[in-house]
This record gives sequence, C-alpha cells and structure tokens, in this order.
Amino acid sequence: MAMSTAEAASVIAANRPPDAVVISTMSSLRQFPRLSPSPLNLSCVPLMGGASALGLGIAIAQPDRSVLLLDGDGSLLMQLGSLVTVAGVRPSNLYHFVFDNGVWFEGGANFALPAADRISWTGLASAAGYAAAHSYPDAAALAADLDTVLAAPGPCLIRLDIDKDAADRTQWSGDNLQEETPDSQFTRMGDEARNVMRALQQSKVGQA
Repeated sequence: MAMSTAEAASVIAANRPPDAVVISTMSSLRQFPRLSPSPLNLSCVPLMGGASALGLGIAIAQPDRSVLLLDGDGSLLMQLGSLVTVAGVRPSNLYHFVFDNGVWFEGGANFALPAADRISWTGLASAAGYAAAHSYPDAAALAADLDTVLAAPGPCLIRLDIDKDAADRTQWSGDNLQEETPDSQFTRMGDEARNVMRALQQSKVGQA
C-alpha cells in the first residue's frame, strides 16, 4: 500500500540528521517544513525542475553535511540529465528522495505524468551512476530502512511510492484551479537561502 506525502515526509523528518540541509520542492513543500522546522530548510520554489541541481550545488559546497533532496517525479522528469551530472560529481553526502505520485504540475493544476507507470526511477539512477538506489512501497518499509540508507555513502536515490489517489495529489485539478500564487512564493527561496547561509556561517564561527 502506497504512502501519503505527509507520511513520507514524517519518516524523513524523524530520521533527519541534525545538521542536514534539506531542500524541498513540489508536494513535499506543503509538508516537510512544518514537520521539521529548521534554518537549514530550503524551498525550491517557484523552480520546478531545479531541485536536483540546487541539491548538488549545496552538497559540493558542504561536503561534511548530509544534504537531503525532496524531489517530485514531475520535477525530476524536467531535468533527467541532472542524474548524470550528480553521478559524475558523485557527492557522498547527497540523498535524493523522489516522491513518485504520478503527477505533473503545470500552470496551477495537477495532471497525470506521461508514462508514469513505465518509469523506473531507481533504474534511471543506477544507469546514470548513482552509488545506490532504493524503492519503498510504504511508510513502514521506509522507516525500517532509512537510518541505514542515510548512513551509507551517496549519491543515493530513494524512490517513494506516493498514493496517487490521496488528497494531497488531487487538491488541484483542471476543474479546481489553484488560487492565485501569493507573492511570498516568489521570494520564499531567496529568503530561506539567506537563512541557510547565516546558519552555516554561524556554525562555522562556532567551530572555529
């Protein structure tokens, strides 16, 4: 049985290394920040498709910290080439979660992801050269294994089977369009990036 976005985010929050930088995008944006508030949280919005490159950059800049990237399947599909880029750099501290709910976000509505039933995210990651790739069908399986996964070297892709009929997937549709995007969504990533920079600088000063 598949898990909801909230269930998946809860398991990740419970296993989050205390000094980890976490990048959220798409459906995880509505769940993870409230479950695990931290100045080291960074929202990749409104930048669909950009989370994988953003996570790679932070992993390179912060090699002594775990970087947890909470990506969407539609988002990653926009930048499939980033899998090869990540594998080429091979950051051992990058853990790439893919919330696989079969949804493509486009213009304020959720639509079915093309060929969603034929895409193997673990297969793509392994073929690209990721150090490891795992798939979890439900929250219990993820919870039982995640601490071990995060203790192993990356880059690692973790595919999460998200319930395709859950409310967090069908909130918006062609007949139920999302309300106008608030201005804060266009400043959120910059504001949070500055918070992350300050937190990292303060940590560096404290270690000196």
